[in-house]
Amino acid sequence: MTSSLHNKIIGVVGKKNFLVSDKEKTPYTTGWRTKSGECEFVALPNSLIDMWTVLKLCIENNKYILMQAANTSLTGGSTPNGKYDKGLVIINTTKLKTIIPINNGHQVLAFPGSTLYDLEKKVKPYNRAPHSEIGSSCIGASVVGGVCNNSGGALIKRGPAYTELSLFASVNKEGNIELHNKLGIELGKSPEEILKNLDNQNFNEENIKNSNFKASSTDYKNIIKDTNADTPARYNADKRRLYDASGCSGKLAVFAVRLDTFEKESEEKTIYYSTNNPEDLTILRKKIINEIEELPIYAEYMHNNAYKVSKKYGKDAYYLIYFLGTSSMPFFYKTKSKLESFFKNSKFFSDKTLDLLLNAFVSVLPNQMSKLFDALNEKFEHHLILKCDKKIFDEILKVSKNIFNEDNKNNLLVCSTKESKKLTLNRFVFAGASARCANISKNANPELLPLDVALKRNDDNWFHDIPLELKKDVLQTLTVAHFFCLVFHREYVIKIGKNNNKVKDKLLRWFDEIGAKYPAEHNVGHMYEADDNLRNFYKKLDPNNIFNPGIGKTSKSLVKKKF
Repeated sequence: MTSSLHNKIIGVVGKKNFLVSDKEKTPYTTGWRTKSGECEFVALPNSLIDMWTVLKLCIENNKYILMQAANTSLTGGSTPNGKYDKGLVIINTTKLKTIIPINNGHQVLAFPGSTLYDLEKKVKPYNRAPHSEIGSSCIGASVVGGVCNNSGGALIKRGPAYTELSLFASVNKEGNIELHNKLGIELGKSPEEILKNLDNQNFNEENIKNSNFKASSTDYKNIIKDTNADTPARYNADKRRLYDASGCSGKLAVFAVRLDTFEKESEEKTIYYSTNNPEDLTILRKKIINEIEELPIYAEYMHNNAYKVSKKYGKDAYYLIYFLGTSSMPFFYKTKSKLESFFKNSKFFSDKTLDLLLNAFVSVLPNQMSKLFDALNEKFEHHLILKCDKKIFDEILKVSKNIFNEDNKNNLLVCSTKESKKLTLNRFVFAGASARCANISKNANPELLPLDVALKRNDDNWFHDIPLELKKDVLQTLTVAHFFCLVFHREYVIKIGKNNNKVKDKLLRWFDEIGAKYPAEHNVGHMYEADDNLRNFYKKLDPNNIFNPGIGKTSKSLVKKKF
């Protein structure tokens, strides 16, 4: 039976796109911060119709299915986790990169393997921009993956990835696969006709229907503007963001999404704020949001410890992006994953070897940050990188100078284009840098404890550190944030010998006490427990628990057991 299925899949995708050896599967079964789990094989279809055929074969042969694109999940939601009671297969969609601009570039159709980098290039001729240009943490992230995971990103005005217009397959209660065309585009009747027409772009503007369904988070500006609200601006289990493909966490097989694009800002200006008094940033945030009609583009908080860690441990990624652009990073991380597998399986090396080698190599390169930024980071604890359109720059500067006006107490710097790029990149490489910091620190557990938390919009105590009783377990706390929506990435380097899971449980209880929600934008993966909203949503989408079983610490078995 197994060999028969394998031969049929090979007949669809070709032998080179059917991966069965552990060496071949490793880049697909191992996450950025997670270990590998069981996987029978990986299939990489070349077209939407091939993806449909592979799906049908796997369902007919009683397999669990894990849909995967760029595999940039920080919580393990796009990789297998441990063992399963029957075969799990990965269908990787990275060959399905098509992006089709529609409505004169005001919207796009994105196939499941398309990336944010591809999308940015595709809509540039229309002077438009995507909902997220490079993401906040994940290099090479996919467009559909962002929608499925409610990814938020750093761009304030555009909100988290969201659409109500998608084309997806589900498995009904009877165990039969169904295709649902909710794109608002006439593509035919049968699944095969629909998918072939989309593969061949066999439709025109007359087939595209105006729709009242949303293709972006159109309400997000009003949500951000309500700074007195006693709830977070966004988080993964928010009912407002759970709709078909949006927030599905891989409980559907998504073939395409229809998304809004955004008018590109005419000219960006960047201001860098530094202070030892976090209340300065609290006042700044509220005044800009409440007193200026338009929102800034970007407002990223960085604690001085996070700045140092990014600078020291993210130097290789920084230089690659600075000189080669974000398009180089997927290849870099895929190669890194293969090398890590080699070192892991070697008798002479350890899991730390590659990170130690990379860090030693880049340590001899010139300092990537200017002496001015290093000096500010030594003098001040809290920093904010704010980008805005030229149209509101004068208003923001006027508000800012009423708060940041004494050189000895705080600092305001209007940045050049080069300075802005350096600051942004140092913030951008933080996720990988913090993981490396934990891995190679002598007194730390090698696995980082990263928490993705949304604070209440009226929480003026956002800077409060963990309780004293928890500090005895933590070697270092590293904090960055999407500051205007108070979404914080708090990365904990845990002392060697302490149990990460026990520390995590204590930390999450503390976040519960202060009214925070988690995860905020990286999805539950296999790290967080899905709440009742998410569990019910997953069960509605996937009543038999065929897709991505175990997500959010749900059952890994069929629905005979508790979901």
